[in-house]
Amino acid sequence: APITSANAFDAAIAALKADDNPLGTSDYMTSGQTIPGVTTTSENYKATIEYVDTVGKTRGTIVITAPTRDAYDDIIAEILSATAITQAYGADAVANRNTAKDSWNVRLKLHDPAGEIYFLAFTRKDLKISSYESDNILTKVEAWADGIAALN
Repeated sequence: APITSANAFDAAIAALKADDNPLGTSDYMTSGQTIPGVTTTSENYKATIEYVDTVGKTRGTIVITAPTRDAYDDIIAEILSATAITQAYGADAVANRNTAKDSWNVRLKLHDPAGEIYFLAFTRKDLKISSYESDNILTKVEAWADGIAALN
């Protein structure tokens, strides 16, 4: 089942970035720079706002794409508070958040203490692991994911 809220999505990712990270990732050195054991390589958030009239007819839809979670929240709040947009869709239209159509995508780069670098791609509907060689990494990720309610 899809993750039901952006907050639950954030919590799953934040757990991996915590000091006591459950996958045991470790910082590493490259080109004289210390790189954190978990880094975000890309993120993208999409939201849908529908304008519905009093008889239930959708008068218009705005879909936004945001580069960060903060921008996602800010853009949604700005659009929902814009009475000029609501009025433009019709005097009796009401802005509704259709969160079922939202999507969130975050890709993380992780460094295993054994030296291997791998990636986890989170979406609202799944978690994908890539670029790993050791089955120990897959086992750790599966065990962690099984313990996260939002991912089951």
